[in-house]
Amino acid sequence: MKKALASIAIVALVAAAAFAGGGKDASAAGGDKPVTILFSSTFAETETGGELIKHFAENLEKTSGGKIKVNVKYGGTLYGNDDQLEAVSSGAVQMIALGHNPHGDRLPVLCSIPDFAPNSSENALAYFKHVMFKDPASSKAIADEATANGIKYLNVVAGGANAFCAKFPFTDLAGMAKGSSSFGNMEATKFEALGFRVTQMFPWDMYDSFDRGIVDATQMAFAPMISMSVYEVAKYWMLDNTYTAGNFLTVNLAWWNGLSASQQKLIQDAADEVMNYSAGIYGSAIASEVQLLKDKGCTVVTMSKADFDKFWNAVFMSKTESSLKTAKEKGLEPQIKAALKAAAEFTNYKLTF
Repeated sequence: MKKALASIAIVALVAAAAFAGGGKDASAAGGDKPVTILFSSTFAETETGGELIKHFAENLEKTSGGKIKVNVKYGGTLYGNDDQLEAVSSGAVQMIALGHNPHGDRLPVLCSIPDFAPNSSENALAYFKHVMFKDPASSKAIADEATANGIKYLNVVAGGANAFCAKFPFTDLAGMAKGSSSFGNMEATKFEALGFRVTQMFPWDMYDSFDRGIVDATQMAFAPMISMSVYEVAKYWMLDNTYTAGNFLTVNLAWWNGLSASQQKLIQDAADEVMNYSAGIYGSAIASEVQLLKDKGCTVVTMSKADFDKFWNAVFMSKTESSLKTAKEKGLEPQIKAALKAAAEFTNYKLTF
């Protein structure tokens, strides 16, 4: 970690020098100078997330007439999940697709709400747009937090579905909880509220944990489970009707403020375009992944509305509990309550505070 942060500091000095020679200055012909955006991504280029970043980069180069290029470093080759925020905040890179969950200490307001929403990828995008950009109180709290970290969020990108899976047959949550002796997940509170006995573990350990018998059930993002071939060790599945979004297209604020208005508009327009494009991409991917499960001999059941209501209540209840604790510890009660209220309003959840 120290080596990574030292690297960030060195690159940030280089970036600062680059800012000094660019920004709002125009060429002799009166047009904007060419810009190359250094974009750090933890996605592999062949992952859906990586394909979306590539689409953003190619579209931006096209719409800018080649004057704005994006140099994407895929697969965490520059910075990993834990270092991404510091990299863009410091100016070591100009842009990232921010996975916010590892950065709750620096982004407690953004991290105070559930990071997925019911019904569809489109609805998950609309959920984050409502909380982050439309609701007056929550959007101000989140924007102020971003500014304090030297960053700006341009938009949201879809992230796919979530699902339960198990080594044993089940038809509903109660049967799954009863049949599970060890449910693997990092978030214990919400699943314990549903009757599960939780073993806390990271998502990337899930395949091996199933294979070794450490856990016999889990819930997590659908696409990563497919990419890890979890279907080889867990044959029973249920999509839970929640869809992730996030991977916020995030820029260094000082760099952004140094761009011309026309450059900012081109980049913002490209961010908006890839946001809308992402929902369709994930919709097709989910259908293909469900078919893959069936082709591999897995059973896929549908979650009932009654079970979904129980699940969503557990999700929001546990998130509210932990977020209010953080709010009190950090003196951020108005800001975090505003974010929770906006999230609850959008998802029809009744808060009790």
